[in-house]
Amino acid sequence: MKTKKARRQEWIVLVENYKASGLTMAAWCSANQFTLHTLKYWLRKLNGTSSTVSTKSRPSAFIPLSVGDTASVAAQATPLIVRVGEASIELRADFDPHLLREVVQVLRFTC
Repeated sequence: MKTKKARRQEWIVLVENYKASGLTMAAWCSANQFTLHTLKYWLRKLNGTSSTVSTKSRPSAFIPLSVGDTASVAAQATPLIVRVGEASIELRADFDPHLLREVVQVLRFTC
């Protein structure tokens, strides 16, 4: 029986072989008599460790975002109209939910 270290080293070689092949996972597995599940397992296990396997991922980059005036956006948004009996209430994005609850309770008893 192979040691954990020997098994891991074998997985590293196989995964590097898969990545260098340029094949899809399914094609590489078919050509090398492995199941797709097995290859995915190796990749998952090796990505959590510091191995020699390269992930070929793009480097992380921050994208600057600017936040505009949220009050003006809320004012321009289409209001939600709530009808209670014959009364209607226009709600904008910055409404106070507690105030709305009180108003609806009053309207429920008066309409």
